[in-house]
Amino acid sequence: MAAKKVTRVMKVMAMGGEASPAKLGQKLGPYGIGPKFCQDFNAKTADRRGELVPCILTIYEDRTFDVVLKTSPVTFLLKKAAGLEKGSSKSQDIVGHVSRSEIEKIANYKMPDLNVDSLEAAIRCIEGTAKSMGIKIDD
Repeated sequence: MAAKKVTRVMKVMAMGGEASPAKLGQKLGPYGIGPKFCQDFNAKTADRRGELVPCILTIYEDRTFDVVLKTSPVTFLLKKAAGLEKGSSKSQDIVGHVSRSEIEKIANYKMPDLNVDSLEAAIRCIEGTAKSMGIKIDD
């Protein structure tokens, strides 16, 4: 059997279990997979409601597709942990606080998607993101 020809690979982000053709129509409409993708995505992410779920969507010429789910973005997780609507536009302005244990939880969760080989390096990545968002880490 010959390999399918890839039409497009794109990154799509939607809230877990809440993807709709109305929201993603402009992005997926030209490929004719909107409703099918939304049903598949919602079924796979039903347990992640309230989380922003990025995925890599590979669309093939015959209008079939593959979905690879990723972990939620670090910025989303930090805002959720600090109880913020958004981060600071200036990193020196402190807009929220998170504990060291929350940083470790986020680092453990993000390990599969981060380009690091140790938990300590993952923690440093999360701390850097927190600092740039104006979130102070409490010990």
